[in-house]
Amino acid sequence: MLFQNDVVSAVAVGQVNGRPIAVTGGNSVDDGTVRVWDLVTRQPIGEPMSGHPHGVLAAAVGEVNARPVAVTGGYDGKVRVWDLTTRKLIGEPMVANRTDFVHAVAVGQVNGRPVAVTGGDWGDATHKVPVRLWDLTTRQPIGEPMTGHTGFVDAVAVGQVNGRSVAVTGSEDKNMRVWDLATHKPLGEPMGYANSVYAVAVGEVDGRPVAVTGDGDGAVWMRDLGAYTR
Repeated sequence: MLFQNDVVSAVAVGQVNGRPIAVTGGNSVDDGTVRVWDLVTRQPIGEPMSGHPHGVLAAAVGEVNARPVAVTGGYDGKVRVWDLTTRKLIGEPMVANRTDFVHAVAVGQVNGRPVAVTGGDWGDATHKVPVRLWDLTTRQPIGEPMTGHTGFVDAVAVGQVNGRSVAVTGSEDKNMRVWDLATHKPLGEPMGYANSVYAVAVGEVDGRPVAVTGDGDGAVWMRDLGAYTR
């Protein structure tokens, strides 16, 4: 599968009408297109989706009102929601009061409501870098930003821990944090690393919720998330 003439900086997978697909975005100042690929034929589906004026740094795939959607963010500081059936933009982009790069996005549910969680750069006067929660139906922010990180938030994952919807974030402040998405509050203390945390995924091992992280030292770590919600 070929992409536009630059680095592929975002990828997510899902299904459209039962067909496995991938959504990709490129790290180019001049090309903000998002592409959809058929993973069986390894061919692009339709024309690239245009909307971002600059590069796309983050992508996730989910559902809104039973429609498969892609959620993307990038250099322009805006989060866009795309209908993957029509490959059209849904509504206006989501933008916070302060514009920043969107480095990471994940999708999930909070109390049955489809949401996106985003991380980026540029904090406020307190130098706290926000993690933001968005309602994907209304495309509006939910509550106040979740603050605590003091470096760029480069990684976000969403999951369930002991019945709670949580986000796990990794940052260039060398910390991993866990957030309760219902209360917007951190769970437990941040988990410190020797270097920046650039990648996060969540899952289960033997029924136990875990986060797997990658850091600037080239190390991969597995953390027990259950300890944060006991």
